[in-house]
Amino acid sequence: MQNRKKIAENNQLIVLTHFKGHMEAGFGGAIKQLAMGCASRGGKLAMHSKSKPILNPLKCKRCYTCTKSCPTNAYIINLIPHIDNKKCIGCAKCISVCPHGAISANWLSTLPNEFIEKMAEYAYAAQKNKKVVYINFIFNITQECDCVNKTQNTIAQDAGIMASINPVALNKASLEYLREKEKKKLFGGDKIFNYAQKIGLGNEQYELVKI
Repeated sequence: MQNRKKIAENNQLIVLTHFKGHMEAGFGGAIKQLAMGCASRGGKLAMHSKSKPILNPLKCKRCYTCTKSCPTNAYIINLIPHIDNKKCIGCAKCISVCPHGAISANWLSTLPNEFIEKMAEYAYAAQKNKKVVYINFIFNITQECDCVNKTQNTIAQDAGIMASINPVALNKASLEYLREKEKKKLFGGDKIFNYAQKIGLGNEQYELVKI
């Protein structure tokens, strides 16, 4: 909490990002780093709020913490604890309150465009009225995010370091440069550029200057 308060109060930021793939965003770059890095736990959950959670009945201890926190009474704790997906609104509150780690997000149920738009909006709020420098480290490029708890193989050659004060242009340049270098379309998530530009986070125009 204290660190997030300092971020909010500071008028300057340096955003350092490991550029790589991401299961929902398509790729993880400066915008995702800014959005997730500056968001509270509640904010992170809100960005994933359309993900219908998964309850692991083997981990469930029937403590009823989830039922007490669920606003729609979607949890059914009986012989086989489970979630009524017809009632679940995807608020993700249960994930944060479960003391046994029995509930997790179902990444496959999130609408990609909705997640991308929320991510851009959170990034916009995090940088508003601040002077920000963004740096993408395009090294050790993996298909999925660093948050995946498993060893991952790299899928592309290292492409260097890029920096800008425009996160939209930086991400677009990083992605297009990597695709051109590898001669294939790595990652999705291109729709974020137009939306991020539309809300005023930055613009898509860039010029690569090598130093």
